[in-house]
Amino acid sequence: MDRPAKTGMADLAIALGFGLVIVTSLFVVSAVSGLFSAGAMDADNAMRLVEIQDYLGGQNWFDVSQARLGPDGGTAMHWSRLVDLPVLALSSLLDVFLPSEAALHWATVIWPPISVVLLVGALVTGARFLGGRETLVFTCIIAATILFRHQNFLSGSIDHHNLQLGLLALALAFSIDPQRRAISLAIAGAALASSVAIGAEVYPFVAVICAFHALDWALAGRAAQRGAMAFGLSFATMTSVFFAASVAPANYAAVYCDALSLVTASAALLGGAGLALAAASLSNASRPWRLAGLGMIGLGCGLLLTWQAPQCLANPLDGLPSIVRTLWLEKVDEARPLFAARRGAWQEIPFMVGISLVAAIVSIFQIELGINRRAHILFLLLLVLGLVLTLQQVRFYAFGHIFAILPLGAWVGGLFTGKPDGSKRGVGYILALAASVPLVWGAPGMFLKPIPASNAPVTAATCASTDILSALDAQPEGLVLSVADAAPDILRYTRHRALHGHYHRNAAGIEMALRIFISTPAEAADLMRADGVDYLLVCPSHGEMQMLAKAHPEGLAGRLEAGDRMDFLTRVAGNDAGETLYAVAR
Repeated sequence: MDRPAKTGMADLAIALGFGLVIVTSLFVVSAVSGLFSAGAMDADNAMRLVEIQDYLGGQNWFDVSQARLGPDGGTAMHWSRLVDLPVLALSSLLDVFLPSEAALHWATVIWPPISVVLLVGALVTGARFLGGRETLVFTCIIAATILFRHQNFLSGSIDHHNLQLGLLALALAFSIDPQRRAISLAIAGAALASSVAIGAEVYPFVAVICAFHALDWALAGRAAQRGAMAFGLSFATMTSVFFAASVAPANYAAVYCDALSLVTASAALLGGAGLALAAASLSNASRPWRLAGLGMIGLGCGLLLTWQAPQCLANPLDGLPSIVRTLWLEKVDEARPLFAARRGAWQEIPFMVGISLVAAIVSIFQIELGINRRAHILFLLLLVLGLVLTLQQVRFYAFGHIFAILPLGAWVGGLFTGKPDGSKRGVGYILALAASVPLVWGAPGMFLKPIPASNAPVTAATCASTDILSALDAQPEGLVLSVADAAPDILRYTRHRALHGHYHRNAAGIEMALRIFISTPAEAADLMRADGVDYLLVCPSHGEMQMLAKAHPEGLAGRLEAGDRMDFLTRVAGNDAGETLYAVAR
């Protein structure tokens, strides 16, 4: 009678120890890397902080627009306010002991490392569904090699990526409950609804998990009835709740393809409630009838989407102006295809896709052997989708790493346990473990990476230093043109407006900025006056400026890089890094 309790306590100790090690490691790496500094945030995280500061400054909860970003009228951001809640809650708690500004800063330091607990809990849960303690231990080992310094969980990483990874992992873990318990699948549905509310980039993964549960019910019938009903109702209900909590009533009828809106909520409500109703009424019917019922639900969702938002059937980025696609989107590393020509691409590719490919192969063999077949079917679907999306945009490789952990942990754990007859498999599990670690796949690239010459200049990748921002803030309020990376800091530390940043809804501002930079100085002067640009912040060492100067050497960026003087620019401030702030003559 005591043995199960003892085993449970041991597993709990392993899980708690694993979580503590990962959280501690993330804090240590953050501290050593200087990420406790308020100025260490990258552009997206800094913009998220601007959004939080706007809310604390009185902006409406439902209003996530940036009035000071882009041309007149600002930019309607597609981000969810729900992601701000953990930072706001921590800031409120720390505000009791610290000044408000310090409380907000330390909330951005603390939240990302502790947010990994959601992912850790999901992986531990999934490992327990897949097998014994060996699976749990090796899942923790493999996960530790991925998470101990994961950029989305380091201090300052307050954008939505950490929550997206954790919520998808939670949905995956509870989806593979072999008993299809209602509570497990209800949690999976709620996790998916939360992920839908946070960001649209995960919609393909959400669609796969939803389709998996629907087909699982259609094939299994009565055995999957309660779980399918719980999943469908949870997904529909929670999506509706998040819709009401994050969309202003005045915008209920508005349709957006890149954020939670009427079309998303309608599809979730129809699909989730339809699955629950079908499971309640058709589970005892024959399989063809169940498939027919499921087909009617799918047809209804398809017709609803086609009627409400046919434009959402295409990639929303396809509508960007040509110049924005070629000189902005195609130059953003995380949005580029896997095999696109970029610095160090061939060294990075094995690291990005190595363990995902191994995990997909493992799942295929496990399906053939009938080992946790239902779970491995879902793993395989998500891994293949992750690889396909990574081919299109490299940022999706992070999802593949997370999806690979559970099948690889179960595989290595099974090899370690030994053969069914009790004989050991030798050291094969060590080789399997090595093949399951991304760093092993990345090692050849690190060794093959060319060593820069000792006399090669070291250029800064940042722009808008503290002294330049202080000088800018002292000027009369106006519109600033600089590189896209500088926009969040301009908004965060000054009273000024920024013409463009790395946000696709800011396409008009991006197009204006690019046209100015690639036009001849005389044409650029006319464009800046016409567009109302008051200040130009030049950062010669920044990659964006160098790219534009190289592509259009006779343009404004090229002539500034060459050191040409222009009579329509009056120097306001500069520093030793070459950053220069100019006022534009009206």
